[in-house]
Amino acid sequence: MVGELTNRPMARFNAAGLRKDLDSVMHILCSLKAVDLIDFDGDEGEYLNLGSPRDDHDTVAKNLSTYRSISKWVDSSRPSGTQSEKTVRGWINGELATEIESISETIAGIEDARSDANAAEERIAALGSFVELGVDLDLFDGYRTATVFIGQIGDKGSGQDALRSAGVSGHTASGGGLTMVVVANEDAAAVNNALESMRFSAIQPPSGTGSPREALSKTTSLLKKLNLEAEKLESALDSWASKHGEKLVCGLELLERDFIEATAPARVAVSHHAFMIDGWIVADREEEVRTALKGLCSYIEVDTDVAPKHHGVHGHGHHNDPSPPVAFGDHGLSRPMELLTDAVGRSDYGKIDPTVFMLITYPLFFGLMLGDMLYGLMTLGLAGLIYSRVKDSGNDLGILGAKLVAYIGLSTVLFGYIYGEFAGFEILPHYESCGAYAGTSGHAIADAASGECHKGWHPYDGVPAWASSFSALYPYGGEFPNVVEHYGDHSLWETHLPMGVVLAFPFHRVSYNLTDLILLTIYLGIAHLMVAFILGAIDEIRHGHGWSGALYGKVSWMLVLGGGFFFSYAYLISGGGASPEYAELLSNLKLGGLIAAAIGVVLLLIHLVHEGVPLWVACILAPIEAIGMLPTTLSYVRLFAVGIVGVKIAEAGNSLLYPMIVEGFSTGGSIIVAVLALIGWFCVQVFAWVLGVFSPNIHAARLHFVEWMRQFYTASGKAFAPLGGRSRFVEVDTGQQ
Repeated sequence: MVGELTNRPMARFNAAGLRKDLDSVMHILCSLKAVDLIDFDGDEGEYLNLGSPRDDHDTVAKNLSTYRSISKWVDSSRPSGTQSEKTVRGWINGELATEIESISETIAGIEDARSDANAAEERIAALGSFVELGVDLDLFDGYRTATVFIGQIGDKGSGQDALRSAGVSGHTASGGGLTMVVVANEDAAAVNNALESMRFSAIQPPSGTGSPREALSKTTSLLKKLNLEAEKLESALDSWASKHGEKLVCGLELLERDFIEATAPARVAVSHHAFMIDGWIVADREEEVRTALKGLCSYIEVDTDVAPKHHGVHGHGHHNDPSPPVAFGDHGLSRPMELLTDAVGRSDYGKIDPTVFMLITYPLFFGLMLGDMLYGLMTLGLAGLIYSRVKDSGNDLGILGAKLVAYIGLSTVLFGYIYGEFAGFEILPHYESCGAYAGTSGHAIADAASGECHKGWHPYDGVPAWASSFSALYPYGGEFPNVVEHYGDHSLWETHLPMGVVLAFPFHRVSYNLTDLILLTIYLGIAHLMVAFILGAIDEIRHGHGWSGALYGKVSWMLVLGGGFFFSYAYLISGGGASPEYAELLSNLKLGGLIAAAIGVVLLLIHLVHEGVPLWVACILAPIEAIGMLPTTLSYVRLFAVGIVGVKIAEAGNSLLYPMIVEGFSTGGSIIVAVLALIGWFCVQVFAWVLGVFSPNIHAARLHFVEWMRQFYTASGKAFAPLGGRSRFVEVDTGQQ
């Protein structure tokens, strides 16, 4: 199943009952994970107030804080299976209670040892400068009649120079880049001025007694002892994690749920004897919620007549009501694309969900750009690596990310097959004549008997044999029949579509089909934008301003885009040489496109006026906005440009370095040069792949987020966040407390 095109229908949920049952109700709602609470704002009269947390919420918060703190230290693996709530609660109140106290002491010991070790390292660094000074630590201070200056002199000079400059007497010492000056208190000001003129920088001496060298030795020994102690405690922590880590993970999840449950009453309205709950549920869970709350709530109302909010000056509806949250439908295969949708934000409730469409277009755009079989296989390998690291961690985002990378990797392999590219080599022949091979330095050879052309491989230039062997994956082993007289008959399949588009298999994007690729990206952009306007029109009809909103806000742009395209196409290719019939067709196409675009501009003008823009301003803005569709469309040419840049990088590495590899290893050349060339060639391939992974992703995302989604998508929705959080490792107990 590819996935649903709309989000799940929501319903407004209201419930009331006796206040004494509120804790039990919250326990059930947290277990069901079905209700997204609307926080009470206190505007319901003098008899209703904001509720208060459960009595034990402080204890729960303390336990949760302890578990969170320990989990930052403990490297725990994902539990192999789920545990019942009863079992996990038994752990929390039983064996884990003692173990948590014990491991907390271990962690405190590690923190103390690390803190003391850091202090020791700082002291060692400080003592190192004073060792060569040759002055005991207790001689740096403690004088009543003398002042001590210790530091570094920036300019050339010494302590004696400072004393002479001040015209006083005193004692000096130097060593290890430090200078020490001791003078009487009454001479301190003059000496300070002299030292400042020499760019003196004071240094605080380390505390202690005795020789700095002895203190350094003692501190070094202490540091070793502290490091050993920390390592011993960390080893004990690892042992504890291997034995109790999974229980810790389960306990943390249950305490997270307990905390949500304990604080949830502070989000609802209460009186002295009753409570009122307001929130949202997924409409198809109404009966489940009613059944679970039976006997605890005297009043339950579920309103399924929920309409999306309208936007703009012509909108209508209940603007003071909170907008329903958005819960994704069953996306099936397209679920990894939720990462892209959520990167922009959830759509308005009730609007078309673009996630399913991106399952097609995002990998399509990516593969169109990268399009190399080797790089596609490397991308699939990356996807496998990511998945192996996150599959057991419970990290849904990581798993979805791995699948997304797998999708774009498959698309890259597919387009690499269509392009006939492997590691930057064009592995399939395409002929402009039998005398030369277009695209690489390989050789086309004509078989005199049959008149067929096939590729000849040379070890010093052209495509290497290991790459050319992949041509066996193609029909006829990649040697497509080509009669000499039929110039350009280079493909197994080729078709000429309207508007000058040529599709072929294989599609040689770098050489023979370069112009076709440019045209194809533009036409893909037009089709992509047309889909956006169609989706926007549907949303306007269903949940917006109706047919008028669709006509003026979306169909207008479709006319501008389509009319502008047909006019531009007919204008650009109209010229001499065309048959009278074709010339007449182009003339009609040009006129029809111009009329359609003009109608679109008029509709845009009306739309702007309806939105409150003054008529004279709208007359200026409408044509300007219409012209702005041109750079939007041309932005899709990046699908061509980014791909060609990647190909040329790989091609440069192949043409410059690969012949050196072959010569060094095959014909008695320099082995060292060959090895260096091989390393360089490998680095170029990795660089081309890394660039190919990041750059197409950036540009594919930009085309979707900036150019496509802004034509119809409003990311003002709020994600559905049911009370109770997420259950991964602890089974939900839906029974009453």
